[in-house]
Amino acid sequence: MSVLNAERWRTEASHWRDILYRLRYAVKFHDRAKLLSRNRQLFRRHADTKRWFVIGTGPSLKTQDLKLLRDEFTIVTNSFFKHPDNAIVKPNYCCVGDVSFIEDQPHCIGWLREIDKKLPATTLFFLPQGRELFAKHHLFQNHEIYYIDRLFMVDKPEHVSIDISQPTNVGHSTGTSFAIPVALYLGFQEIYLIGFDANWIGIKDQSSVHFYDTNEYYPHFDKALVPGETLEDQLWTSHLEFKGHRLLRDKALLMGARIFNATNGGWLDMYPRVRYETLFEGCGVTR
Repeated sequence: MSVLNAERWRTEASHWRDILYRLRYAVKFHDRAKLLSRNRQLFRRHADTKRWFVIGTGPSLKTQDLKLLRDEFTIVTNSFFKHPDNAIVKPNYCCVGDVSFIEDQPHCIGWLREIDKKLPATTLFFLPQGRELFAKHHLFQNHEIYYIDRLFMVDKPEHVSIDISQPTNVGHSTGTSFAIPVALYLGFQEIYLIGFDANWIGIKDQSSVHFYDTNEYYPHFDKALVPGETLEDQLWTSHLEFKGHRLLRDKALLMGARIFNATNGGWLDMYPRVRYETLFEGCGVTR
């Protein structure tokens, strides 16, 4: 079998696997599927809005003035609430895509209560497993909450689904499997990423891979190498993350949207680069 044919076979196999897993999900996880169907009301909610900022938690955020985002549409991820300008940014949406954050453990509940308190007017996205946990601990009773689930990643942008009323099939992190698909589903045509450093395996001194020094609830996530993981694990994780960004870049173009990287530095090279500061001077991206 030639290399070209082998690649074509692998891509088609990935597509058919996605279809089969969707059928299995609809049957085996009927309650979750019903929960996700509520997301249809979000489709193109912001189609008339010019631009949107998706904010990661990379250390580069320490070098950018987030006060400039005061009047912008923003979606943040995970522990962004720890940022000193969180109350000024007032995120419109927050995504939490790691099941480790919604376990019924004291440190998880403490972290979730921080989100409840510090993002009082933010619409939240979690994995479906969180619903029972939130009810049990009386969390987010005054929040608008939606749920997103995910399947295995496909190999071609035309097979990527950003329909969050069904499980997504792209990305590896909260940013690529939740936040960016949500931005596209909501109808934004111009998406800017900041805090997407994507260079955690290059942080040799094991300083924090986030804009904050430590997370008291999840200190084991502060460093590039999580205990128990090898460099091989990290390289594979990086591969999946960059693949997810490439697929989202190409999917956005197929949809008539564009994604730009306004992160200060970092390794993420899948999107056109723009200087963050110029976006607020009336001389941003030339289209």
